Amino acid sequence: MTQNDNYYMMRSLEKALFIIETMATKSDWSLKALSATCSIPKGTLQRILRTLEELGYVRQLERGGAYALTLKFHTLGRQIASQNNLVSLLQPILSSLRDKVNETVNLSILSGVEMVVIHKITSKHALQMDSIVGTSFPAYISASGKAFLAFLPEEDLRGFIKDLRRNDAEMNSEKINILYKELEAVRKRGLGMDFEELFKGIRCIASPVFDSAGAIAATISCSVPTVRLDMALSQKLVREIPLAAAEASRLLEAPAHAFDLDADTLVDMLTVA
Repeated sequence: MTQNDNYYMMRSLEKALFIIETMATKSDWSLKALSATCSIPKGTLQRILRTLEELGYVRQLERGGAYALTLKFHTLGRQIASQNNLVSLLQPILSSLRDKVNETVNLSILSGVEMVVIHKITSKHALQMDSIVGTSFPAYISASGKAFLAFLPEEDLRGFIKDLRRNDAEMNSEKINILYKELEAVRKRGLGMDFEELFKGIRCIASPVFDSAGAIAATISCSVPTVRLDMALSQKLVREIPLAAAEASRLLEAPAHAFDLDADTLVDMLTVA
């Protein structure tokens, strides 16, 4: 590394990453032992640990006790690994869905408090949703976000809500309660929707995709201009998107109970449209 390269190094970030790498070598650390191992003063170490704790990467086992890494790093690692495979694995399913409904199909994952589009296949209509891969948008008001959040483990959902409140001062208890109720409804029907909440003139329908551990891995959604969304298209989307998501989950070897749709469920979802 040259002297010029050193100029751009953030020493506080370098220390934080060194602490994380050190902590990963065993299950828990006392402040004294971690300070000695990392050769970082206790005061500096405490500030870094407190920041990592607030962000959900570190937890203190008890007040005044040892520190440990959370599973958030495991979740991130799993997401990074799965992204590389998800697009290539699911490409045929996404293409088939687009051909069936002729609307833009998105494959999205959660990152922080936002959903990120990691792949999309556009419709053949002149009027279509104009977004690019890598686009991010608030999870809690989007169909994809609702479909993803509804199937997060409770601890991860609480962490999301905590981060959301930190990032959005308007997210009061009333709005959080409304979100929880909506996620409960999404969980029951396996379908997330937004009615121009994210983009004016665009509606979206999304379903969850699960991995081999039965955990939520991504969402498949369709974005449709409201002017084109008649009853026939609504019913087609409500039928085909969950079926495509179930096929994707099956391809990822998810447990059957995570994605199986029975006839009654499909009929109930068709009434939502």
